[in-house]
Amino acid sequence: MARILAISSHVVRGQVGLAATVPALQSLGHEVWALPTVLLASRPGLGQLRRCALPEADLSGMLAALEADGCWPMLDAVFTGYFPSAAAVSTAADAIVRAKAANPSLITCLDPIIGDAGRLYVAQETAEAIRERLIPLADVAMPNLFELTWLTGAAAETATQIVRSACGLGPATVVVTSATQTTAGVGTLLAVRGSISEHHSRTRSQIPNGAGDVLAGLFLGHLLRGQSAESALRAGLTRLDQVLAASEGKPVLDLAALCGPPT
Repeated sequence: MARILAISSHVVRGQVGLAATVPALQSLGHEVWALPTVLLASRPGLGQLRRCALPEADLSGMLAALEADGCWPMLDAVFTGYFPSAAAVSTAADAIVRAKAANPSLITCLDPIIGDAGRLYVAQETAEAIRERLIPLADVAMPNLFELTWLTGAAAETATQIVRSACGLGPATVVVTSATQTTAGVGTLLAVRGSISEHHSRTRSQIPNGAGDVLAGLFLGHLLRGQSAESALRAGLTRLDQVLAASEGKPVLDLAALCGPPT
């Protein structure tokens, strides 16, 4: 079992952000310390968009309290996802620097949640802070194709361009979700220190949001169980497909499918 500090958004209803990543990690036997950066009543598109961001001073205070309690050497990994502001990004980055100093073997996994479908859905300064402060600290990054393009500033329209961008992003391990999409399936690209592989999954219809958040938790969770990146991605995609198959046509992800037989 590993201990992970997970810093991202949380929703009361909708199974995205920490509400998806944390159960995925826990399904693999890990202990998760969840620290929400923002709380929403429902995921966007599901209900009222009632949103309460954790003020930067409170985020800083939470992290300082954990540090004062001697928690940094106890951690095996830090996962970061959605941030509501550039100040929140900087606060998390500063804490990660101190955590890595306390525990040099700490793994940092970044899901750079900044946008999709051709547009940013965070402020540009927040996206820039993620690129400038968190990407250099990450051992693992899991952008979607739009996020990869934005973060690298390079075109990612052909397979060659996508591979070049993934290898040039910075972290040793990069997973590009929805790297390719055809009627036959969805391709996920894995780049590990320049070694490339592509993994194909079945296309499913009427899937609620949160698949990327689940995969991030599953991939990191399998890595922390000692699996190679290749094996961790295969296992994560297999379990994710079980969740998506159970979730077709439903308003929220059916995370009970995470409790199926181990992969």
